[in-house]
Amino acid sequence: MDFTSTPLTGINDNPISRKLRERYLKQDPKTLEKINQLFNADARDYQLKKIKRSRNKPLEGDIFVLSPRENIYFYGRVLKTNIKHIKGDTFIDGKSVIAIFKSKSKTPDIVNYRADYDDLLTEPAIVDYSYWSQGYFFTIANEVVSEKEKKLDLGFYSIGKGKYYFENGVEIDHEPKLMGTYGITTITGIALMVNEELILNPKLLDF
Repeated sequence: MDFTSTPLTGINDNPISRKLRERYLKQDPKTLEKINQLFNADARDYQLKKIKRSRNKPLEGDIFVLSPRENIYFYGRVLKTNIKHIKGDTFIDGKSVIAIFKSKSKTPDIVNYRADYDDLLTEPAIVDYSYWSQGYFFTIANEVVSEKEKKLDLGFYSIGKGKYYFENGVEIDHEPKLMGTYGITTITGIALMVNEELILNPKLLDF
């Protein structure tokens, strides 16, 4: 896929695609080639490393780690759990809203945890329990979600409907500052977003 020359038309011409395209246009040819290779690769080639499986479902306020490379762990935060969709959408009901940060550690502990919502590693996402049950996310702590976090301007864009929504399906009348794609992020979706960011910003792997 050529992200720079392919016209954005129809449902592909949306706020998320436009922002990505704008960013791609700033990259050098070698970086763009790596991005194209990533998007054409087998998902097994970029899946996150398994840390430890858990039977415990995520809780609001959980802090977790994920590992795209050996001995490198990025931090994530569970902002909401057990979503109750206003129309009973079974794909969304019971799922969780997460944010992933650029703060990182060489070990799966909370020492270097820092929640910077002004510079996230990936877009916010709605995920299911499988990220934990299969060991791709590993919870290391829990801290009460603060009032500031509860008031974050966070929402999701529905590509199919061309509208903005909260995770529960309530429509938003503006483009949220923190915006993800509305729907469930697949078991390889987070891995794809993380690896894309590591290509665009390789210094994220530095310590």
